[in-house]
Amino acid sequence: MSHPIYLTKSDLKTARSCTTKLYYKKLGYPTVDRVDGYTRILADGNFIVSKIAHLLYPDGIYISANLKTEESLINAAQETIAYLQQDNVILFEPVLYHNHKLARADILVKQGDRTEIIEIRAKGFDSKAHEDLIRYRKLSYFRNKRTGKVGGEWRYIIEDVAYQVGILQEMLAQHLPDLQIEIAPYLLVPDRAKTTSIDNLASYFQIQRLSTHRNSFSKFNGIAVNFTGDVQEIEKDQFLTKVSIETEVAELIEPTLTSAQKYLDYLIEQSSEIFAPISKGCKSCEYRASDRDDRDGFRQCWGDLADVEPHVLDLYQMGRIGGHETPLVNEMILQGKASMFDVPLEVLDDDTYSYRQLIQIEYTQKNKEWVSEQLPTILKQIEYPIHFIDFETSRMVIPYRAGMQTYEQVAFQWSCHTIAEPEAPAIQTEWLDLENTFPNFQFAESLMEVLGDRGTILTWATHENSVLRDIYYQMQVYGYHNPQLQTWLANTAKLGTKGKSNLVDMNALTLKHYFHPLMKGRTSLKCVLPAIWKTNPYLHEIPDFQQYYREVDGEILSPYDVLPQLQIGDRIQVVNEGAGAMLAYQDLMFGENRNLGIDNQAMRSQWEELLYQYCRLDTMAMVIIWKHWQKLCAEVL
Repeated sequence: MSHPIYLTKSDLKTARSCTTKLYYKKLGYPTVDRVDGYTRILADGNFIVSKIAHLLYPDGIYISANLKTEESLINAAQETIAYLQQDNVILFEPVLYHNHKLARADILVKQGDRTEIIEIRAKGFDSKAHEDLIRYRKLSYFRNKRTGKVGGEWRYIIEDVAYQVGILQEMLAQHLPDLQIEIAPYLLVPDRAKTTSIDNLASYFQIQRLSTHRNSFSKFNGIAVNFTGDVQEIEKDQFLTKVSIETEVAELIEPTLTSAQKYLDYLIEQSSEIFAPISKGCKSCEYRASDRDDRDGFRQCWGDLADVEPHVLDLYQMGRIGGHETPLVNEMILQGKASMFDVPLEVLDDDTYSYRQLIQIEYTQKNKEWVSEQLPTILKQIEYPIHFIDFETSRMVIPYRAGMQTYEQVAFQWSCHTIAEPEAPAIQTEWLDLENTFPNFQFAESLMEVLGDRGTILTWATHENSVLRDIYYQMQVYGYHNPQLQTWLANTAKLGTKGKSNLVDMNALTLKHYFHPLMKGRTSLKCVLPAIWKTNPYLHEIPDFQQYYREVDGEILSPYDVLPQLQIGDRIQVVNEGAGAMLAYQDLMFGENRNLGIDNQAMRSQWEELLYQYCRLDTMAMVIIWKHWQKLCAEVL
């Protein structure tokens, strides 16, 4: 094990998911998507919320710490202890360290014999729902409504705070035993029940990514957030809520510290107990080899069973087979089996999932595509013109304009490929907002103009319906008057539990009517397109598709891997998945690429092109799949 040995809040979360992962993490094993696009988006929101929190405490003192050695850990903790001897002090990211347990509180506020630990989170909170639960059910927003215990996604956050409080209690007991301090834990969170009073709030923040990183476990590692607005306006705004979690934390301190000590003992004693048994949960293991490091945690755990093909972990909804208590996969592992073909067909008796599972096993054995008997009829019923649409959206923690709530749906880009009639080429149209304003109504109006009321609209999954539904209700909330748009939205999207959507979901069609062995148990666009593309050479000859063909070392690349990379500044950038598109858009809105001068406008244009080419491919991917389905169905007939 590397030294010094310590257990951070994130280490504790890792260990709870799998103790073996803690072992790999401490040894620095490589991971797949260590910081993926979606995590970066959430982090961006957390950076800005943290910056706002710091603005609310202008007298705060930042504890700078480089925590590479045991000595540096002790010194940083001693600095925190020294400040706590003052009557009144506000600390940003004080270091809490005791007996190998390490945490950095976001904000610590000491006033006399009372100390607040404030955890800043960008997770949406609903103060009205919280108050109603307290008043009418003697519960809280953080508790399970059935059991009354701290639960759900909030449990991990509150455990983080409980860990901090527990370490601080131990520090005080050792170093300041005569100091009587009441510790009051709080969350500072964006409140869905409130709106901001500041117009274009996001425009006052700029995130700068720094090239140097410090080993400090700071939320601002490698990041600087600049604020150019009016601090007094921030102080008056009701966008964030500070909420007490004292009773919830008190409930979790003891079990959290007990768990932490168990994991620490594993690390210190190098105990074999740290190695958890392999199970169905390993499917999501991120500890896989990389181009730079061939250590593979998953393979190390699974041994020869890791190389079995087709693997049982790739079976559709495999974790549900056998039930939650006795999953079949775990029993197979105990028997030394990991092949999908080892699954007894008679146990596939769940009406919801078994048909798809049986299709996958049968056609994986045959190594051929499958289309249902119904698919040809379904395709014939699709009316022209056919519009293939895809939206890029973002739910940003910072509201766009005064009167908006946090995490409201923001639709910033759409792409559409239209086939006017059989055998006609696919014509592409697109729209992208770069005006740093709330774009939803202009988004919907431009889309309505292209789609009109004729033909069929195809999507992949239900996201597009959800976006159009949200815009319909936003028109009412914000008093946006356009009767034609309101009627079109009502006639196009399913608005509630009743009613019918006029959007045809190709993902649902895939799940019921199409399978390809290379898709394995997945039906996302990023899985279906490469499977079809790599095994049907005729598609590469179609003029509209030729730009996406590339072969490297005898392997045909997925069209998403062919999207051009661009040199933007000192970095090579590419947008080839949805989270990356959201991240690029947020960077354009309040990142380093915002407000670029005339001399650097080319950089902004490059980011625009990355967004255009990705969204454009999503709708072209649907066209490719559609064309292939038509060919398969014609052959069946």
